[in-house]
Amino acid sequence: MGTDQVSASHPLVGTWRYVDAKLDGKSTRPNGKGMIYYAPSGAMMCQVSPGNVARAGSKPTPEEALAAIDGHIAYFGTYSIDERAQTVTHHRLRSVQPGDTADLVRKFTIEGDKLTLNTVGTNYFVYWERMK
Repeated sequence: MGTDQVSASHPLVGTWRYVDAKLDGKSTRPNGKGMIYYAPSGAMMCQVSPGNVARAGSKPTPEEALAAIDGHIAYFGTYSIDERAQTVTHHRLRSVQPGDTADLVRKFTIEGDKLTLNTVGTNYFVYWERMK
């Protein structure tokens, strides 16, 4: 479990705004909105909405609730960094998707204010921009 503190000056630490995600070069969530946060304490959280706005009353029906959560990514936990492999592992403690708590290993690349996370062994990339 990644509970070690990370230097506050590490380039990954901070809040990043979701830009896009691509699988095999095709956008998977072009209108998505979201953020990922890496704290110096080793805590992290990620939340990305699919971009579609589900409408519902004050007490949504089961169908409205499903529409609101469908395609939504939200989890929190801790993280650890392997500098040699240039990977960050998200140790998910809880997720909006039931049972979705396995560790996620992502190769990371930081260029200026741009962060790219790549699921190791896939052609899936998520693009982020540092929030200031």
